[in-house]
Amino acid sequence: MKLRMRWALALCWMAALPTLAAVPTAVVPAAPGAAAALSGPQTARECANCPEIVVVPGGAFRFGATAGDGEADVTTGETPALPVTIAHAFAMTRTEITVAQFGAFVEATQYQSAGDCRVVSGGAWQRFPERSWQDPGFPSPQTDSEPVVCVNVADAKAYAAWLSHETGHTYRLPSEVEWEYAARAGTSTARFFSETGSDERSLLSLACEYANVYDAGAAHDLDLSVPYARCVDGHTYTAPVATYRPNAFDLYDLIGNVREWTEDCYTASHEGRPDDARPWIWAGGCEQRVVRGGSYASRPSHARAAVREAELEGLRQADLGFRLVRDMN
Repeated sequence: MKLRMRWALALCWMAALPTLAAVPTAVVPAAPGAAAALSGPQTARECANCPEIVVVPGGAFRFGATAGDGEADVTTGETPALPVTIAHAFAMTRTEITVAQFGAFVEATQYQSAGDCRVVSGGAWQRFPERSWQDPGFPSPQTDSEPVVCVNVADAKAYAAWLSHETGHTYRLPSEVEWEYAARAGTSTARFFSETGSDERSLLSLACEYANVYDAGAAHDLDLSVPYARCVDGHTYTAPVATYRPNAFDLYDLIGNVREWTEDCYTASHEGRPDDARPWIWAGGCEQRVVRGGSYASRPSHARAAVREAELEGLRQADLGFRLVRDMN
C-alpha cells in the first residue's frame, strides 16, 4: 500500500514539483533483486537548461560494506556497514551533469573555471595546465551529452548555486549516504546489477552492460597498471550519459563513467557519523572530500556502491564530475 501511495504521489509531483514538500517514507528492502519492485519513477525538468531530476523515496538501508565482502577496503571506512534511515524523499539528477548543462551555466554567468587538470598520459595520471572542462585532453572532443569533467568542488557548488537561483529551489551536492542509497536502489549487493560476476575475478564480467568501467578496451588504450573488467563497454573515456542501463530508481551512471563529488568530508572511519542522510562535514571545512562511484579508469573493485575515495577538494581530474540533489522540503 505504501509503495502504491508513494508512486501515485510521484506522478502528481510531475505536475506540481515546485510545491511538493515530501513523499511518504517507506522502508526499502535491502536484498538482492528487491529493487525490481520499485521501478517506474517519473522524471521532470525545471527549466530548459536544467538537468532531469527524479524522486528518490525515503527509506532505510545498510550503509557501507560488510566485512564478508571480499572486495571491501577496510582502510577507507567502508566497514562496518551501518544502519541508516533517510526520513524524507529527495530528488536527484537522473544523470551526471553534462558538458552542455555546465556550459549553459558558464555562458550565463561568465564563470571562470581555471585549467590545470589531471589526465591519463603514458599510462599514468599527469597534470596539464592547459586542460580544462572544455578540453580534458581526450583523443576526440567530448560531446554535449557526455559528463563534464575537470571540475572541482568549487565549480560544482557554483553550478548548484546558479541552478538554485534559476529554479527557486535548493540544489546541492549529495551527501555520501544519499549517494550510496540512490546507487543501491533497494539492493544490498556490491553493485545494483549483480551480486557476483562483476568483480576482478570474473572471467566474463557483466559490468559492461550497466556501466562504463576500466574494461579490456580501456586497458589497451590507457595502459593503467590495474586490473580491468573482462568485457568491452564501447568507450575508453567518458560515454554519453544514460548510455547504459539505469537502476530501479531510474538513475544512470552512479557506477562508472565518472567519479562523483559528494558533500562529505573524508574520514577513514564511520565511527560517530550521523545515522541519517546528513553529510558529515567539519566546521573548519574539508581537507579532502569523499568521491564515489568509480569511472572509466577505475578497476572493477572500485566500481561498487560502497567504495569511498578521498580527493583534495580543489582537484580537477578527467574522470571526476558530479550530480546534484534537489531538496523537496
